[in-house]
Amino acid sequence: MELSGDLGDFPLADILQILALSRKSGTLSLGSGQLSGTIIVEQGRITHASLVPGHTFAGRLLRENRVSAEIMRRLREIADQESGVWTLRALLLESGVMKPDDLDDIARRHINETVGTLVALEKGRFGIELNQLQAIDTLDEVGFPEGLDIGEILLGAAKEMDEFTRDHLVASVAAAAAAAPPQEPEPAWIPTAPDNGAPDKIERTEVKQARRQSQRASLLFSMLAELRSHSFEAEVSLLIMRYASEVASRGILFVIKDEAICGLGQFGVKPEQPDHSPDERVREIKIPIGAKTIFDTVVTQGQPYIGSLSDNHWHAEMLKRIGGNGVPLSVFAIPLVCNDQPIFVFYGDNYPGLYDLSGIDELVALVNQASVVLEKIVLERTLTAMKQSQ
Repeated sequence: MELSGDLGDFPLADILQILALSRKSGTLSLGSGQLSGTIIVEQGRITHASLVPGHTFAGRLLRENRVSAEIMRRLREIADQESGVWTLRALLLESGVMKPDDLDDIARRHINETVGTLVALEKGRFGIELNQLQAIDTLDEVGFPEGLDIGEILLGAAKEMDEFTRDHLVASVAAAAAAAPPQEPEPAWIPTAPDNGAPDKIERTEVKQARRQSQRASLLFSMLAELRSHSFEAEVSLLIMRYASEVASRGILFVIKDEAICGLGQFGVKPEQPDHSPDERVREIKIPIGAKTIFDTVVTQGQPYIGSLSDNHWHAEMLKRIGGNGVPLSVFAIPLVCNDQPIFVFYGDNYPGLYDLSGIDELVALVNQASVVLEKIVLERTLTAMKQSQ
């Protein structure tokens, strides 16, 4: 089965993620201008990568003085005498020129750097031959038999980004993020009289805010990386709930079904009724779509809502179960969309209203990335179903 396309429409990183999530085997070929590359994937792991024009594995050994030109010549002579019997890996190990661990370390680095170069290509064509493993030149190249984790390779490629670009990205995320709300909100410090220590208190508050801001930016990056490894809708939604708990004091995961949004999970909801757990009370919530609630626009247009709760019967019914009726709350409702159809809604608020919500922009960005992952999951299932029906 062969698939092909344009890297401008479907980046290499996305293609590799699909192959990893589905544990597929095959040969991925790429071309961009004068460059052409090959990546071999077995059971969702990369076992070989090459780039032309570029250095072969044998060329890397010579360039890094791991093997002298004379020894390499003699090894090739042995291979020529018994054509088809020897591979470069076998020659290096059997002759004692290299140890297995050293050879594998260089092979790992060679594959990482080659894939990193190919991932950076923004234009070109790709082709995938599923279940077809292209033969490699075994006297110039060495594969990695156990395979390398695609997620780790892509993270490694990201770390090789230009230093300025990475610093600028981190700074942009940190600047966009407001100070993360504490898990137990602290009352704002307000001086009631002149106090020589006031500047110190202000400085300590700013330091705390900067630290929370930095921690949340780091968490966002780690969750974006973790998001790539998930292959089920439940895993994706739970990861978003984890990050939402850094933004809101409590939240609810709603699922959309039967023309209504229904409570599915929660964080931060207090056990106010002894006969009902928070999870049970949340699962009792069912709000019709079209009842003029904050969820109407979210579901029908797929756009986030950020603001306050209006006086509405269904809003009151929801708060009756989780608490907060009569409290002026700041809230958000963010849809998780797959193929232009919202399937989950993430609700959060600042109950009991002691601080303003902040950091929602990053949460929206994370949900948007999660939507892309969900679409990949659905695409992979479709490809699997098509293959099984053939």
